[in-house]
Amino acid sequence: MNKKMITILLLAASVILVAAPESFATTQYFAALNTVYPGGSCGTCHVNSSNDGPRTPYGLLFEKQTNHTSNASAALRAIGAPPTANLTTPAVTLTPAATLTATPEVTTVTETPEVETTEVETTEDTTVTETEEETPATTTTKSPGFGIVVSMIGLIAWALLGRRKN
Repeated sequence: MNKKMITILLLAASVILVAAPESFATTQYFAALNTVYPGGSCGTCHVNSSNDGPRTPYGLLFEKQTNHTSNASAALRAIGAPPTANLTTPAVTLTPAATLTATPEVTTVTETPEVETTEVETTEDTTVTETEEETPATTTTKSPGFGIVVSMIGLIAWALLGRRKN
């Protein structure tokens, strides 16, 4: 094997290793977008949704958030819903924290001509508190086959260099 072929293989491996994190980052952002605002698409952040081209105004806002690489969900919440968002789910769900209890006070009254009747009042204690449901933080998912691909490229390069005649 000549030096030209080895150089091409090493250059191709370098390009793959450099470009791979970019392609996996977009899937992380897309998953966070659909978790926070369901119904999103690549066209929400990109002008041409078929590639990683120029961004829309919403995509530029997301890119300018300092925490968009570490916590994409928080960055999306900070800039608000995109213009194309399908906001059918409420952000806050109200749940009652206590049950209604009613305890009537019963008074027995015996009638006598000189005694007036007394009215009995019942009291109800109701307590309703608002609780906000928070979505759990998303974790960065790693590509399941990326390590194997890098290992195979390394093994093939090692085998080719080992078989080389000096």
